[in-house]
Amino acid sequence: MSIRRIAIFIAVNAIVAAIVVLVVLSIWDAGRSSIQPAPTVVPRPIARATSQSIAATATPIVPRSYIVQAGDTPISIATGLGISVDDLLSANHLKEGDILNIGQELIVPAAGFTPDVATATPLVVATTRPNPTPAATLAGGLLVTIRQIDGLGDVANESVVLTNLGGKVNLSGWTLSDGEGHKYTFPDLTLLPNAEAHVHTTVGTDSAVDLFWGQASAMWSGSGTIAYLRDPSGKLMATYRVP
Repeated sequence: MSIRRIAIFIAVNAIVAAIVVLVVLSIWDAGRSSIQPAPTVVPRPIARATSQSIAATATPIVPRSYIVQAGDTPISIATGLGISVDDLLSANHLKEGDILNIGQELIVPAAGFTPDVATATPLVVATTRPNPTPAATLAGGLLVTIRQIDGLGDVANESVVLTNLGGKVNLSGWTLSDGEGHKYTFPDLTLLPNAEAHVHTTVGTDSAVDLFWGQASAMWSGSGTIAYLRDPSGKLMATYRVP
């Protein structure tokens, strides 16, 4: 056999062998791709409610606060905030005779507050400066306050200034006292909204805006003396503390 034929034979065998190898590899690769591994399922953790998580997501009932203003009374505070006087007293552990000063912070109980009946007694609010900033009141609400006392210690000029921050009210039978046995009883006098009346310590003739107690000496000269304003039933409506 010639060298040429031998070369051709070897080349043909090489080509055939390459084709066979390619066919085998193709079949093997196709079989491999058809078998896909099952995906790995990673379980998600189940959230469990705990007392801490419940507490964190619950909306807390947080009491508001209120700063005592000049001229405030139990009715003005409670009415303006939409709560009862009893609830306000209980939330602040107040009892009859307690004195509050301007600027003092009061806790305002939130909805659902359970009052302590034992401490639900009238609140005494002492004011020590004029020009009150009144709380909001219901339409026609009763809100008479002691705005200031003029001419302290001077019987000729001394007078208690009342301001009506609510609806029209007749002061007949109301009383003004100093807590030491001196009491003035109001005559038939109608006080319109935003109107003022002056109760003068000295002697004089009453008018629509000026009333006269008829005392011979000053009533409000002592620092710390408290003026009490009460309605005909004796309910405390306002106080004012002499600075």
